[in-house]
Amino acid sequence: MNSAVTDKLRCERITKFRDVIPGDGPGRLSSPAGDLVRFANGDTYRFAAYWDCLPGGPCRGNHYHLDKTEVMFVISGELRAAYYDLDTGQRFDTVLVAGDLVTVHPRLVHSYMALSPTQVVEVASHAYSPSDTHPYVLL
Repeated sequence: MNSAVTDKLRCERITKFRDVIPGDGPGRLSSPAGDLVRFANGDTYRFAAYWDCLPGGPCRGNHYHLDKTEVMFVISGELRAAYYDLDTGQRFDTVLVAGDLVTVHPRLVHSYMALSPTQVVEVASHAYSPSDTHPYVLL
């Protein structure tokens, strides 16, 4: 996976490099000490979180935001992901795996269901606000 799916959704697999992550974009360095992943660089974020998701557990997401843009990196595991663009009516379903980077813009419904135990780190353009979390069930 390495593409912009719509103007509101970008999904990409972060490339692994050996010595240096070139440029300003995302990248992953693997070494005997472990991985270093750059998934956000140069932007201002007002929210950061780690979350996990377990198979058989409830769905995460099933909502959209009017203001917030989210960037999430899948550390481990697999998620069934569903997205729905409120403006175009376009739906996109995929499976996210470790190493995937997803950017979700406002007015894009997003839902995640674990296919295996999954760990995710997320940053966002706006601080968390319950008033900007609008329920919408996809999964």
